[in-house]
Amino acid sequence: MLKITPSIASADLLNIQSEIKKAEQTGRLHFDMEDGNFSPDITFGVDLARQIAAVTDVRIDAHLMVTCPQKYIPQLMDCKVKDIAVHLEAVEYPSECLGLIHAGGGRAGLALNYGTPVYAAEPWLDQIDYLLLQTCEAGDPTLSFKPYAMKKIQEAGEMIRQQGNAQGRIELWADGGIRREALPELEKLGLDCAVLGRAFFAE
Repeated sequence: MLKITPSIASADLLNIQSEIKKAEQTGRLHFDMEDGNFSPDITFGVDLARQIAAVTDVRIDAHLMVTCPQKYIPQLMDCKVKDIAVHLEAVEYPSECLGLIHAGGGRAGLALNYGTPVYAAEPWLDQIDYLLLQTCEAGDPTLSFKPYAMKKIQEAGEMIRQQGNAQGRIELWADGGIRREALPELEKLGLDCAVLGRAFFAE
C-alpha cells in the first residue's frame, strides 16, 4: 500500500500546531530541509525540526537538500528522525553519510535530483533502505510534477527489484509537486511512499 508523508515545509507555519495534527492522520511527517546553497530555497533548520518533533509521536523522515548533510544527521537523529535521505549530488563520498545514518539506528535514503539518471544510484543500492526521486526541479517556480518523472520511477523500480540490502527490500520514494490524482498510477509503477506538500495541506 502506498504511504503518504506530508511535507511540513508546505504547511501554514503560522498555524503549525493544527497543521501537525492534520499530518498526524497519516502517521508520518516529512522535513524538507533546504539551505539556499545546494537548493535555491531556504526552508528551516534543526531548531524548528526539534521543536516540531517534540510535540508529535508520528514517524518523521528528513530529505536533506543541503551541501553538508553529514553535519545535520546526528542532530536530526537526536530529535527522533528515523529516516534520512541525502543527495547523491551533494556529497563526494555518499557511503560516509549512509553509514552515519545506520550507525545511529536510522534508515538511510539516497536522493536524486530530477535531472540525475536513476542508474547513478546503483553503486550504493546495497547500502540504502530507500531511493528518493525528485519529481520536479528545485529551481522550477511552478514546482509541478513532471511527466518524465513517471519514466524515472518505472526505471528505478525495475533497477531496485533486482537488488536488495541487508535490511531487506529497497523502498522507492518520490517528492516534488505530486498531486493526489497521480497516486494510483504511481502505486502501479511500484512507488512505496509519496511526499505530498501543497496537495496535502491545501485541502
